[in-house]
Amino acid sequence: MDAQTIQEIKNEILGLQAKLDEITARNTPKVMPEYDLDIALTMYTDHLKADFERVSPKAKYPEAKFDVTFERGRKFIKVVKSSWGSTSVHSFICIQPHDQWKFGDILKAASWAAPAKNFARGNVLNPSSYSNHRWTGA
Repeated sequence: MDAQTIQEIKNEILGLQAKLDEITARNTPKVMPEYDLDIALTMYTDHLKADFERVSPKAKYPEAKFDVTFERGRKFIKVVKSSWGSTSVHSFICIQPHDQWKFGDILKAASWAAPAKNFARGNVLNPSSYSNHRWTGA
């Protein structure tokens, strides 16, 4: 094979890859439907646990434990984290759309019982929106 044939094959492969990427993007939902809240909460929990493991690896800190639980209220789900022997509120997730909040919006915790209502920090149904959340808080 000569260089021109090799270049033609590379261009053809790049063209096919671009078409495949376009089809994949068109057919991949950007946001999960509301009925997938359980899956979204599991993904959010996995993200937080992975971040904890990143900064506190079990090999270095075998006693390190990180757990996430959920407490359902009328308007929000409270995300409670437990680590290093203490428990605190990590964030709140909107389950009843009201005011400017949409279903699944992640709000920072202002206190044990209330979210900070200045702006949403992401949406649990859109995993890319909480990529910058850490195990310490939203």
